[in-house]
Amino acid sequence: MHTSFAKVNTTRKPPKNRKKKKNFKNFLKRIRAGDAVWTPLWLFLCFFLTGINAFNLDVDNPTVYSGPEGSYFGYSVDFHRPTSDHSTMSVLVGAPKANTTQPKIVEAGAVYYCPWPPTDSKCRQIAFDSTNNRMMRFNDTRQPVEFKSNQWFGATVRTHKGKVVACAPLYHWSALKMPGEKDPVGTCYIAIQNFSAYVEYSPCRSGKKHQTVCQLHMNTLKHDGTLVVGGPGSYYWQGQIITTGVAEILNGYSVRELIRKVKGEKQSGAAPDSYDDSYLGKLVTPNQSDVYTLLFFSIFLNPCYRLDDILVGAPLYMDREFESKPKEVGRVYIYLQEDALTFKEPIILSGTEVFGRFGSAIANLGDLNQDGYQDFAVGAPFAGADRRGRVFIYNGVSEGLKLQPSQVLDGVWASKSAPGGFGFSLRGDSDLDKNDYPDLIVGAFGAGKAIVYRSRPVVTVDAQLLLNPMIVNPENKTCQRMDLEILVTCMTARVCATVSGHGIPHVVDLLIELNLDWLKQKGAIKRVLFLDTHQHQQIFRLRIENRNPQKCQNFIIYLRDETEFRDKLTPISINLNYSLDESSPPRGLALKPILNYYEKTSIQEQAYILVDCGDDNMCVPDLRLSAAMDSEKLIIGEDNPLMITINAQNQGEGAYEAELYVIIPPEADYIGVERKNEALRRLNCEYRMENVTRMVVCDLGNPMVAATNVSQNPVHFSSYNSNKDNANSNLVTLRINITALAQVEIRGVSHPAQILLPLQHWEPKEKPTKEEDIGPQVQHIYELHNKGPSAISKTFLQVDWPSHHKDEMILYVFEVKTEGPITCKGNATLNPLNLETSELEDTPELLGFLRNSSLVHSIKKREINLPRPQPLRQYNGKILNCSNINCLLITCHIGRLDKGQSAVVKVRSRLWAQTFLQVTNYKGVLSSDWLAQGCLSCGMANRGRQLDG
Repeated sequence: MHTSFAKVNTTRKPPKNRKKKKNFKNFLKRIRAGDAVWTPLWLFLCFFLTGINAFNLDVDNPTVYSGPEGSYFGYSVDFHRPTSDHSTMSVLVGAPKANTTQPKIVEAGAVYYCPWPPTDSKCRQIAFDSTNNRMMRFNDTRQPVEFKSNQWFGATVRTHKGKVVACAPLYHWSALKMPGEKDPVGTCYIAIQNFSAYVEYSPCRSGKKHQTVCQLHMNTLKHDGTLVVGGPGSYYWQGQIITTGVAEILNGYSVRELIRKVKGEKQSGAAPDSYDDSYLGKLVTPNQSDVYTLLFFSIFLNPCYRLDDILVGAPLYMDREFESKPKEVGRVYIYLQEDALTFKEPIILSGTEVFGRFGSAIANLGDLNQDGYQDFAVGAPFAGADRRGRVFIYNGVSEGLKLQPSQVLDGVWASKSAPGGFGFSLRGDSDLDKNDYPDLIVGAFGAGKAIVYRSRPVVTVDAQLLLNPMIVNPENKTCQRMDLEILVTCMTARVCATVSGHGIPHVVDLLIELNLDWLKQKGAIKRVLFLDTHQHQQIFRLRIENRNPQKCQNFIIYLRDETEFRDKLTPISINLNYSLDESSPPRGLALKPILNYYEKTSIQEQAYILVDCGDDNMCVPDLRLSAAMDSEKLIIGEDNPLMITINAQNQGEGAYEAELYVIIPPEADYIGVERKNEALRRLNCEYRMENVTRMVVCDLGNPMVAATNVSQNPVHFSSYNSNKDNANSNLVTLRINITALAQVEIRGVSHPAQILLPLQHWEPKEKPTKEEDIGPQVQHIYELHNKGPSAISKTFLQVDWPSHHKDEMILYVFEVKTEGPITCKGNATLNPLNLETSELEDTPELLGFLRNSSLVHSIKKREINLPRPQPLRQYNGKILNCSNINCLLITCHIGRLDKGQSAVVKVRSRLWAQTFLQVTNYKGVLSSDWLAQGCLSCGMANRGRQLDG
């Protein structure tokens, strides 16, 4: 993985006639202080994208290499194969902030050699450079001409045919033209002959003005040995690309030459001013807000069409779905080449985690699963749990790319001082463990780790499930159940499997599970079972060897008796699942194989039960319904059950699992099915409750054969069968009128019925204080009685009570009491003088007399006027009522009164005797009659009920 230094961006264009840019002073101070901002440069690879995804990296047993804390061990990684021994592989890890043995040099950076297979010994530093800063005499003093502290050596590492190139982009040198002046030109070292010799390559150490802030770093090593390096600071940050052959660098090299021109070296030149700040040669993220990317054409050619494809990472891409809240998620653009320098519109992969930096690293993985096509990985070093980093594995298909990752690697390593950075550097397409599958190295520089993930061998299974016969005849019973000694209908299920794959073991064990009638819900009756176990599930092992690539096994399945199940139309689905048997360790393999991710691991086949429905075995019934009621009106409260006669017919082919559904209205109760009428067919019906819907379901036959005519008596209906075609009958709707009818009577009694004046032994008091002081007690009782049959509710009763005439009291009310579902309220205050009251004596004999009276009034209208009863004795006198005196209005509201229930109102008062005795020598009789006027609002009316099915 290439990495590079990203400078702080400036918005001013510097004057070109100055040797130094004034606006870079702060930037250079940061370099001297080692306070640099580093981000990865994108790696652009060629892929012939097709095939099956890279899903087979072993995450259970990765190899983890560790470096010194704070050294950024893992910032760059690569595989290394020495030319002397092609069977030996190792891992190289860059640590750009590591300390070395170089005298008086601080954090020069290093590259570590990590052996494979891993041993107890730790990774060791490779001594690319063991010297101090080189010195030169200037003005009679020895002064350094190079500065290796904080040079970030190891920020980039690449190997090719035994040669290793590592660069230090922050290496500084001085031309000794001005005191204290030094330029970040960068330098690279090449190790050869198994790290026995080293050469330095620093093309920007030229003394030329346009390369003073070159910041050289290595981009890639091509297959032909060409080294490609970038200098993004050249030409006032236009940047430049420099290429040369490694062989040419080695030829004629001398350690004493600080400035050297390599034969055959090519350098890109200056561009117009409009290209300033282009940073050609590396990625720069100034102020963490913009992204500048250099696109390198890939060096991995398409093996079929010899066309190069380009992958571009943009880890700072902002998703602006909501302009006010942009999200930094990162992207990767894949450009597939159609012709020379002609590319299709890019395929876009977008990150999903904010600030995850998706696209910070891209690596070619080679053919990770050995399907013939290339796969690749994308790093998001600050995604995942606690921002420890993630790596996404993708692979291509013939038309481009599988857009969903087949595998996601999660970083589990953390650091106290910096994010883990898992996925910041990636390297693949090399086989460490010699199992013919390429492996992957992931760097986590913040945690100081480099992790090796090995690829597992991929097993592709071609499985078959064959059923014979496909249609079973329940009448053809050819197999014997040994447990019951009966013949049953049976069929054969044949399971066959072949395995293939590169580098797979010689013997592969498959664990296979067969499920019969598996689409039936849990708890439902399975129509077929295995003959030997009488179960619907079978798990077995199938061992396949290389010498016999196909293995088969047969199973006998039988059909249960038709009386044990109803469903004869639904196909019998049989499901086969297979997996690798993990209990059998592979022989001769270090890693367990894995099933092909994109091959189905389950197979479904179907069998059918033979039905009498013609040659196509498909039944098309014609169900028809009709119904009639024995009454057109129901009165609420009466014991009058409704009888509904239903006629169901099938005028088509057989209707399997035919059922009659009768939905019961919420206001009705289901009584039962008429069974005494011999003219009606007796059906098996059951009452069901589904959520809040009540229904009666009757079985019409399985099948309900053609020309069947069935009559039945439930309430509310439609018919249904399990046939796919014409499964439902017509919907029958009945309408019945529901009426509420109530006979209501009002009865009343007065106690006493008459009062004789003057009163004996009673003297009026000028200022009465208790109720006995004003006169004799007068009590009225009114009863509203419902004789049914329907209940009434929301009834209104009004009592007009003579209370006073002008300023004289007549009947002074103390209290109003009620019994039953009734509440009363007067329009004036009771007992306004607040006289002391006595306990009311209960008068049950009055209520009994009242209920035995013959005053019955049938209430049929809302407004009622009850006839005045005859008094006990006739006198000539004046009748006082609300037309000539003032009355107290008592309003009563009555709740629900069922048949036989009553509501009672008791009004207790006293006659204000002084009003009648203030006439001298007055003698007479007061007759207390009752006259009730009421308005009954029963809340009931004739209603129609529609029965829908």
